[in-house]
Amino acid sequence: MNAFEVAKRENILAHYGPLSYEEIGFLLNRMSAFVDKQGMSITIKKKIYSAMVESLENIYKHQDIINSNTEFQPRFSLYLDEKELSLFASNSILTKKIDPLKEKLDKVNSLNKDGLKDLYKLTILSGNVSPKGGAGLGIINIAKVSENKIVYNFESIDADFSYFTINVSIFHNQAK
Repeated sequence: MNAFEVAKRENILAHYGPLSYEEIGFLLNRMSAFVDKQGMSITIKKKIYSAMVESLENIYKHQDIINSNTEFQPRFSLYLDEKELSLFASNSILTKKIDPLKEKLDKVNSLNKDGLKDLYKLTILSGNVSPKGGAGLGIINIAKVSENKIVYNFESIDADFSYFTINVSIFHNQAK
């Protein structure tokens, strides 16, 4: 992205702090109203909605709370430019969870559309559900609906915790 595009990027949604299901609903409603106002297609709206639900639920269900540090709260932002909507979601996680998460992200990013469909089916059929209720479908679903690679980053906070951020782009303009 060049400087011209950065200047035209608009932050259309932002949240910082703990998430509740009410707040997730509020953010989804605001996004829906914005997309409708912009006249974007129902397909784009569904893609953004799906990616937002997965991202926000991942924060809600899987963040690891750092009791002594309030600086690394959950964060969510949605930006718009002339070509795409960019979703950023961040939360704290235990550093020991990075390797399996990175492995899953790299696996998802290595697959094409058909590969993602196959992995999704395989994951559903495996029946491996975590104690927090996830089967690992969220990241797969985000990659499927966005049709783009998931950009991610882990920032070390201390020996036990890191701050995990994903960036998902969804093209809203035909010219990719």
